[in-house]
Amino acid sequence: MNQYSGKHSTTAYKKIKVLGMGASCEVQAVEDINDPGKRYAMKVLKKSEKIHTSLWKSEYRILRKVKHPNILEFVDAFEEKKTYHILTLLCYGGELFDRILTIKNFSEKSASKLAKMMITSIQHCHERGIIHRDLKPENYVFDRPETGEGGDGGMRLIDFGCALEVADTEVVKDVAGSPYYVAPEVLDQNRVRDGACWKASDMWSLGVIIYLLVCGRPPFNGKSPEHIFLKIKEGKWKFPNRWKSPNEALPLSDEYKHLVTRLLTVDTKERMTAAEALQHPWIRGDSVNDNPLDTEILAALTEFNSQCKLKKAVGKVLGNRMTDADKTELASLFKKFDANGDGKLGPDEIANMMKHIGKGSEDMQKMLENLDEDGDGQIDMAEFQAGQGMQTAEANLKETFAMFDKDGDGFVTAAEIGQLCDFLSPEKAKELIGEADDSGDGKIDLDEWIKAMSSGGAMMKQK
Repeated sequence: MNQYSGKHSTTAYKKIKVLGMGASCEVQAVEDINDPGKRYAMKVLKKSEKIHTSLWKSEYRILRKVKHPNILEFVDAFEEKKTYHILTLLCYGGELFDRILTIKNFSEKSASKLAKMMITSIQHCHERGIIHRDLKPENYVFDRPETGEGGDGGMRLIDFGCALEVADTEVVKDVAGSPYYVAPEVLDQNRVRDGACWKASDMWSLGVIIYLLVCGRPPFNGKSPEHIFLKIKEGKWKFPNRWKSPNEALPLSDEYKHLVTRLLTVDTKERMTAAEALQHPWIRGDSVNDNPLDTEILAALTEFNSQCKLKKAVGKVLGNRMTDADKTELASLFKKFDANGDGKLGPDEIANMMKHIGKGSEDMQKMLENLDEDGDGQIDMAEFQAGQGMQTAEANLKETFAMFDKDGDGFVTAAEIGQLCDFLSPEKAKELIGEADDSGDGKIDLDEWIKAMSSGGAMMKQK
């Protein structure tokens, strides 16, 4: 494995395809020109964004310190005239939930094996004073396609863009996290969060993921991020009742319930640590139930896994199509709240903006989650503009649909999405259509469009 040398350059690699893209960041699949067949993931950050200097240094330094079979493998980092680069192992085996849906006879025992790898990965980080701060199913991927029935090999923790290296007593003022998985103490504006507190927050996030693995539904759900945040802050949740289906579902095991309860404890001092969780009977696999989970649970998990990303893509298009007058007005508003003048709105600056228009901390969290495309914990002007586009899409549903329905046949296809969303690959455009296509006909009608563009998108509804 190559250590950081500063000598490598993009001339050593051939770009295969774009894996992900933000306003000022791109992740590519690349191939080593001198070793054909050797492929990596390359994160590219633009130097024009001042914050990227510190983000690049922080992320590659953290990745160099975490060497574990269940954590993304660092290969190299280097900079060029206009860009910073981080090279890592290419993971092409799919995300956690996608893998689960392919496992035959998925059971509590299957979930226990996956949970053990997740907890082991975060224990490795915590032992080195590293907090991840954005644990969610999308950030656990597999480095290779499944080769057996267990589905539990090659899982890696990725995306250390929000991660920090801090002492237990060191206070961290900014916030990070995602709806469903963020801990209640992170949502508390009056809470002083030190390194120890953030470690506990990582464990809360794992508790939510483990709940989802076996129950198929999140413990905190709602029609909007604001509603979800309110439930998280209250800290009240319960296990689902026995499932109603043709197959008599087995009750959840007492060991499983005990583990999740110890993780989803509001008091951070009472919450289980990674080391403690690894000693739990359910994680150790002692007599864990290996009977297949009910098919309705997997159906619910499939629904939850299909939340629509189409609205963000449409918002970016509409944001770019604003009039010059509208762009000037939006830029003026952005500048008004960009207190330090760095061209970014951080959590505190967004909070001030929300306060100015009568909104609260939940709205600040929602804004970050919806608009922070490159995951740096802040919002730049391009992302801010895309947010205005999303509001336009929601307010003008039929007009926006007609704009994308190029041939006027009453449907929006992947090809039509691709014509306007030129930042999407054909495969990605097809994927976005598929996520909003409830009827399964490969295209979106007006009703499906309205559902995708409305607040909450295709979020699973609590039964």
